[in-house]
Amino acid sequence: MSRTAEYQLKKGVVEDPTLIAHFFDTHFFYPYKDSKGASRLPVLALYAIYKVLMKELRRFEGKQLKALEPHSAADSQTGSIGDIEILNADGSPFEAVEVKHQIVITKAIVDSSKQKIRGSRVDRYYILTTSHQHEPSTEVQEEVDNVKKLLGTQMIVNGVVPTIKYYLRLLTNPASVIPEYVSLLESDRAIGFEHRDIWNQIATGNIL
Repeated sequence: MSRTAEYQLKKGVVEDPTLIAHFFDTHFFYPYKDSKGASRLPVLALYAIYKVLMKELRRFEGKQLKALEPHSAADSQTGSIGDIEILNADGSPFEAVEVKHQIVITKAIVDSSKQKIRGSRVDRYYILTTSHQHEPSTEVQEEVDNVKKLLGTQMIVNGVVPTIKYYLRLLTNPASVIPEYVSLLESDRAIGFEHRDIWNQIATGNIL
């Protein structure tokens, strides 16, 4: 953590995208006594960012952020193509994000996503992982390139935290993401008391 970030934390002002990303990273990987629900945290963080991002980027003019499906709901049951979906005005998918927690992205995962988006005409599709090994292998990148050729969809494989850092830097006020995240932690049924308590300790500097 940089000295600037530490100063902001002590003063109770969180504006540095790097510090906010550090908060999220710490929250995702905290050794919870009950790990159930922890895989939902990266989804909520990205969803909170999209709620702010869509108000600022021209790319999302006229688009709608679809409500999150329950954590336990399978995509095959809901018809969703990802954990997070941005829709066109007619309700068709425009952009989607599939989030994996501590899982290395493989060709099989890309193939599975390719089947989900076949026929959807989605413009951009992210497969993001919290695994520290998030750079696509040669085999995975070749399959990603094939998706573009076959379906016309830009598929991006990357890490959750690097993506969060990038998005936060695009925002006029990165700190505006935090209350959105807190609201999701409070309302999402997959999130338990421990997850909320640890976030509060992280945000107040009791856990660094």
